[in-house]
Amino acid sequence: MDNGLGKQIRDVNKGILIIDLIAAILIVFLSNSPKEMLTGLLFGSIIAMLNFRLLAISLQKSVTCPPTKAQIYSTSRYIIRMTIVGVVLFVSAKSPHISVIGTTIGLLSTKFSILGKRVVVDKLKRKEA
Repeated sequence: MDNGLGKQIRDVNKGILIIDLIAAILIVFLSNSPKEMLTGLLFGSIIAMLNFRLLAISLQKSVTCPPTKAQIYSTSRYIIRMTIVGVVLFVSAKSPHISVIGTTIGLLSTKFSILGKRVVVDKLKRKEA
């Protein structure tokens, strides 16, 4: 894997861990069932990190393919990643020990990490200008 891509993946994963820490603190103080919520948060976050890595690998590989093969490859990998998310949510919904809400927050933590980093970078650029 490219060093730049690996660094971006590590940065997003660090952001996910920071968001999870903040969410875990809020869950402990605000939730009626913190154990199930924290389990769901951990479950969703681990899958989100793995899913983001799968996305990076598939994008890196699809760039080297011809356009028609790249489209087929990217689409098939997208379906696989969304199937994984569906299975995770299904398992979370069926298990009494895992909160669906916690799992959903964990799965969305990648998006929160990227958006949060973008907001911070934009604010720093505005202060410099």
